[in-house]
Amino acid sequence: MNSGCGCSDNTPTKEIIRLSPRDEEAISLPHVFQWEPFDDAYEYVLLIDEIRGKDAVCIKETQKTQIQLEETDLDINGNYLWHLEVLDNAGKTIATTKGGCGTPISTFAVKSTDAENTPNNNRRILLDFSHNESDIRSLGVYNFSQYTAYKLLRENGFKVETNPHKKLWKDLLSDYDELILHGKYAGPIVPFVPSEIEAITDYVANGGTLFVLCWGSGGGAEMPDFYNPLLKDFGIELKPIPDPDFRKAENLSAEIFPDVNEIALQCPAEIVGEGYDVLGSASTGEDLLVKKRYDKGTVLVSGMGMAFMDSYMGGKNERAINNQQAFVNLMRNTC
Repeated sequence: MNSGCGCSDNTPTKEIIRLSPRDEEAISLPHVFQWEPFDDAYEYVLLIDEIRGKDAVCIKETQKTQIQLEETDLDINGNYLWHLEVLDNAGKTIATTKGGCGTPISTFAVKSTDAENTPNNNRRILLDFSHNESDIRSLGVYNFSQYTAYKLLRENGFKVETNPHKKLWKDLLSDYDELILHGKYAGPIVPFVPSEIEAITDYVANGGTLFVLCWGSGGGAEMPDFYNPLLKDFGIELKPIPDPDFRKAENLSAEIFPDVNEIALQCPAEIVGEGYDVLGSASTGEDLLVKKRYDKGTVLVSGMGMAFMDSYMGGKNERAINNQQAFVNLMRNTC
């Protein structure tokens, strides 16, 4: 399996692995990808990229000539392409489809496997990433809690779509029952334009639910200032909490969190305002999770920092599992 790239210029390129050609296809997960063996190969690395994405959303390694992609690896509906890298026993790349012309092996689309008969299947949720991380990430990749939130909502019967690029205007919001602004871990922030703030305010007033997730300081020190222009019309303000190291949210609503006694925090933000119900507060007294009725709609604001972000949400340890359960309970009891 020693074919060239076929590039027309004289730029040195790594060898392109030629596999059985495939047209774009729709697949359901789990799905097995397979390829021909390569001479001197010790390990193969499968890379799944979003079309138009900059980084791999899933990376898997194997010493075999096939690998199975599970729902836990990638269960976000969309269009993707896959590449392969071949490593020798010293860990050196000896062949790749990402070098040279960068030709993918094939493109594919993940079919929807949304729950059809679960209690929340009429709730339509929009996860917005257009103002922070614009590309949702899978487990093990930066800001993968967005992926976890998407996955948890789908598993619990919500109809979920993501918004990586569009402005949050009236015609877009009218298709959804809830808008989740999931904050960011790192990267640029795109401010809300006045017409978006007006559209979101009208959306809530007419019966929509807005859920804002924020952290206070550290890498996202600017987040309260970012969200406050939007939240001021609802009589809510976010403030960074000094000394933003590890804390706990212990005063949790038994109705919302019947089986969660505390939530581990890092970099929380205090919520101040009036007319809201407190669903969770810090052991030091700050309000961290509130719910407020606004005309016909509802506003939820979480200042629980990394409780619903990054590894606090997207890992598989006890802390992350507890935070995932808290997130699900919150969505079930407030939507």
